[in-house]
Amino acid sequence: MIFLVLFFLLPIVLSSSIYRPVVLMHGITSNADAMNDVAKWIRSTYPGIYVISIEIGDGKEDSYLLPLDIQVEKFCQTVRSNENLDQGFNLVGYSQGSIIVRGAVERCSLPVFNLITLSGIHQGTFGIPYLLQLPIELRDLITKYAYETPVQNAVSVANYWRDPEQLIKYDSNCHFLPDINNEHETRNEFYRQNMINLNAFVMTYSDIDEIIMPRQSGLFMGYTNSSLEIETYNNSRQFTEDLIGLRTLKEQGKLFTFTAHVRHQDVTHEPNKDFIMKNIMPFFNNTLSL
Repeated sequence: MIFLVLFFLLPIVLSSSIYRPVVLMHGITSNADAMNDVAKWIRSTYPGIYVISIEIGDGKEDSYLLPLDIQVEKFCQTVRSNENLDQGFNLVGYSQGSIIVRGAVERCSLPVFNLITLSGIHQGTFGIPYLLQLPIELRDLITKYAYETPVQNAVSVANYWRDPEQLIKYDSNCHFLPDINNEHETRNEFYRQNMINLNAFVMTYSDIDEIIMPRQSGLFMGYTNSSLEIETYNNSRQFTEDLIGLRTLKEQGKLFTFTAHVRHQDVTHEPNKDFIMKNIMPFFNNTLSL
């Protein structure tokens, strides 16, 4: 009798599955709790799902006082030390968190299924609105000395400050973004392949974002050389040269873009809930076999 019960139950047990875990990464001058609303929406939609919001160091201060090379390294260490994530997970990064999570995918070969960035800064940022998030004593450092090594080593924003009047300095002296964007003369195929290996790469931006300039940075569109005109997507170097595989991902049907209509500070909160539920939540509807 026991044998018969086991015989019929075994296929059910072997075929059971759980939702793939979700990892969240917050933005600058913030901490893990800032992603609580998103975590709550995911858990209510997919009961039993494992969701974790990562905090690097002490959160708020370290989010802008640690260079991004270190933040990515610490992020990868935290993920690798969590046995709940060993079999793979979906990954979400908001604002500055967008390039932390993308850097982690490229550099650390994490088992990421879907990579999702909310109001990202993939093509950097430039302008006063973003700097208002920093303590006043740090703002002049960025606007005047962003590409000096001491500032690169001390303020995270300097690592993705993309001044269209200083793109040569940006390329040669900026420690982080030109590297993960594969903009240097010697390309890193390892980075590109890790992006192409994704099941999906999802990018959003808000058309009324009042902080990130240009807003379209979330879709890899930055300012053109020596101007404040915004490059068009299909003509951007990132797309035409397929530097990290964007064109390949699009051709494979794995690249998704969405436009939100909320202020930057509301992207991960209640005013943007309907947008998240409609456009982002379906990307968590995938499972791991037990």
